[in-house]
Amino acid sequence: MIETDVALQLKETHQKIVQILQQKIDEYDLTFGQLFLIMKIDNNPEASQKELAKQMRFTEGAMSIVVKRLISSNMLKQVPLEADMRYNRLVITDLGKAMIDDYKEYVIKVYQDIFQGFNEEELEKLFAALIKINDNLSKINNNVDKN
Repeated sequence: MIETDVALQLKETHQKIVQILQQKIDEYDLTFGQLFLIMKIDNNPEASQKELAKQMRFTEGAMSIVVKRLISSNMLKQVPLEADMRYNRLVITDLGKAMIDDYKEYVIKVYQDIFQGFNEEELEKLFAALIKINDNLSKINNNVDKN
């Protein structure tokens, strides 16, 4: 069945992209979860550690461990909130910011390399097909949630 072959190719594509991106993350001795947390803090600098844990579906204990790890690797620091000195805000260090910038540049380059040799029309057709696939997956997921 062609559908099976296409689905397997999509799975292989995803796995290869993850491997390529993981190699870059490994340079910083981070996991995807740690990177995701740093980027979430970058996008939500006012969020509390508790709010971030909820967004990422981490327990508060797990979040505390990840934060300590990122502080010890000098990616994050804790700064007391001026409104209430009992609480800390997570702040990305200069090293953390440099890592985010480097990672974002790397991702853009990888994405450009993935589609090397494609013309605009081919990319637009692929984009439209992937939107259909993702819409179908959303419908399947919604039906699974209802059952």
